[in-house]
Amino acid sequence: MIMNKIIGLAVLLFCLSGCVRDNDAIYYPVGNVDVERGGPALEAGKGDLIARSYNTEDYVLDTLAQYPGDPTLGKLTFMVSLKNRLADQEVSGFNGVGLSKLTMSLGYKDGNYPAESQVPVYTSSDVTASYAIKLRLKGELTLTGDEWMIDYIYAQLAGLFQPYPPTSFPEVFMCKGGEQSYATFDSFRRTWTFDITYDRSNLSFSQLYFNLFVNLAGQKREDRVRLRIDKESYFEIYKEKRGNVVKLHFLFFFGSGYENRTRITCVRGVFVHHLKRL
Repeated sequence: MIMNKIIGLAVLLFCLSGCVRDNDAIYYPVGNVDVERGGPALEAGKGDLIARSYNTEDYVLDTLAQYPGDPTLGKLTFMVSLKNRLADQEVSGFNGVGLSKLTMSLGYKDGNYPAESQVPVYTSSDVTASYAIKLRLKGELTLTGDEWMIDYIYAQLAGLFQPYPPTSFPEVFMCKGGEQSYATFDSFRRTWTFDITYDRSNLSFSQLYFNLFVNLAGQKREDRVRLRIDKESYFEIYKEKRGNVVKLHFLFFFGSGYENRTRITCVRGVFVHHLKRL
């Protein structure tokens, strides 16, 4: 009888510890992260500029971040859709021009966001195309109060909306955050100063997302968040010229894969081999 009670207690403790592990596993804090995927920088003359946004002066987003319900929740993730104010070249499906906006996630652990905030910076009408991206994101994010702090923060360029944790998804082309050579925290993690660049080619996607994710920790119900995007920031999309792509036709081919720096895709039975130019 005593042995049965001991076994039952052990099983209960195991179940409880399993639940705790499962719940904790939903949330993976992102520390220092520096992910870059894609081919080398696009050579001159090898692509056509199809979209570009930029700034001629600093842009400041000054807004209020609020916790829903009980502020003792402790942590909550916010997202900023990164945009520049001006464009000298635009294409259909490009949403990289306008005012940046702060959006609150609907839940602490699952990180979901309202559908209206999940808008790609670019939607491609040609799924067989290869693209190159050149960008610079320079500025500063500051919490104006003393009750909140930045738990983690990162800028992400990806073919999916918020793949998380970002290092686990090949669809993440760029993810940079934390304390790095290009970014620093000041004043007990209430200010994050950054100067991020990305220049890669041989990218394939149907949709492209460019966002800043900020996880904040604190006890107050609200605090002001100030994001300054420097006038030197810009975002450019190039469509690589078809002359760099060799197409070989095979009778049977299934699936897709990635090997080293050679990207392989299959579109309606056509084997497309994108060769890195040496």
